[in-house]
Amino acid sequence: MSRVFFLIIMGGALLNAQTGAGFGEGMMGNTVNVPIGATVIDGETYFTMRLQPELTFGKVGIGLDVPIMFNSGGKFRTDEYKGGIGFLRVIRYVRYGVKHEDPVYFRVGELTGTSLGYGLIMYNYTNSVSFDKRKIGLNIDLNYNKQFGIEGVYSDFNRASVIAFRPYYRPLATTDIPILKTLEVGASYATDRDQDAEYDIAAAGADLGVTVLQTSFLKVVPYLEYVRIGKASALSKDLSDAVVHPAELDTSKYGVGQGFAMGVNLDMNLVADVLTMGVKVERRFYSDNFIPQYFNATYEVSKLNGTPAAYGLVNARAVQGTYGELMANLIGKIQVIGGMSIPDKLKKTDGAVVHLGLAAPDLIPKVQIIGTYDKAQLEHLGDAFKLDQRSVAHMIFAYEAYQTGPFVFNAGVDYKWTFIERKNSPGFKAVSYVMPFAAMQMKIPGMN
Repeated sequence: MSRVFFLIIMGGALLNAQTGAGFGEGMMGNTVNVPIGATVIDGETYFTMRLQPELTFGKVGIGLDVPIMFNSGGKFRTDEYKGGIGFLRVIRYVRYGVKHEDPVYFRVGELTGTSLGYGLIMYNYTNSVSFDKRKIGLNIDLNYNKQFGIEGVYSDFNRASVIAFRPYYRPLATTDIPILKTLEVGASYATDRDQDAEYDIAAAGADLGVTVLQTSFLKVVPYLEYVRIGKASALSKDLSDAVVHPAELDTSKYGVGQGFAMGVNLDMNLVADVLTMGVKVERRFYSDNFIPQYFNATYEVSKLNGTPAAYGLVNARAVQGTYGELMANLIGKIQVIGGMSIPDKLKKTDGAVVHLGLAAPDLIPKVQIIGTYDKAQLEHLGDAFKLDQRSVAHMIFAYEAYQTGPFVFNAGVDYKWTFIERKNSPGFKAVSYVMPFAAMQMKIPGMN
């Protein structure tokens, strides 16, 4: 990626960036879902059943996904249980608390929509982009008396991988000084120790934010963030060894990149909790060899493809522009978000990233819709929706055919554009996963 010129983002994964929750998580309440169907994976047909409970007990949330798949010869498909975390992959997540609100917050399992600080280093990061090789990671936020705290991310307990942390401090939190008592300063660091990352890149930064207005209707938080990114140590490989698009690489100009952002977050509660909205506006300034939100939703895709994100730092050139983002949640029935970043002189869209998402389990009677789409390293806007090795997508459409008591019977389609290991050569390849299904869903009353 030579420069990031254009960014469009729509989706609940970012709506949940502050809580670390997965996209649309919890919108359908406490349920046990059992879809049964058939799908074709890499040319082979499988009979499929999945056990998918999603439960909430007070501040504790649990989500599981247990796959049971047989081919036409009756052979059990074990790919989702092999290597890595093995059988533990059935744990989608276990979480406790609310990020930035409760003294203790943690999420173990899939990390979707994970951010650090104000997001210039890590924003909307996802640790599991391969359907077969789901990872178990950790996202925490610990704070004492809302004065001292630390955020942390570790992407994969099975091997050395992405690690990031941000200690933060509110020096005047125990005083009664208006506005200044909300002042928060933080310092961030993130790197990837995974051997598949190839290059030992690290990002470090500092940030400052303050709440200048907080009412039942509106919260206003202006902030500043500064980040440096480059090779982490003398042990790092030389980026001049890069072999991807060698004609485009000018390693003689590679050095430490720097980025600066000043922005404001606005949270609005409209019409007595019927509609909540969030607005984010940033003015951004980057030097050569800098990519904003380096650890993002498609970062792990680049490693699977053998094209580490570090390659993009080599030709990234100085740019400045404005980033804007709008989020909305309508009475828990629909989540959407849209954002755009454009430099002052837009000439092309090299290195753009697109993220789309929609969660609407009850907007249309008897219809459930949830979906996300991510793609990185766009060559032009027309390339945005072409599924290839730079894409990850997941969409579920279900129709409620019948309900009796707590039991709901659905019919629908589960679609994934994901990555599986190659059979006769190393590495992963992108595949289409389509499963028409009939499902029994049991809603569990009396839990919260």
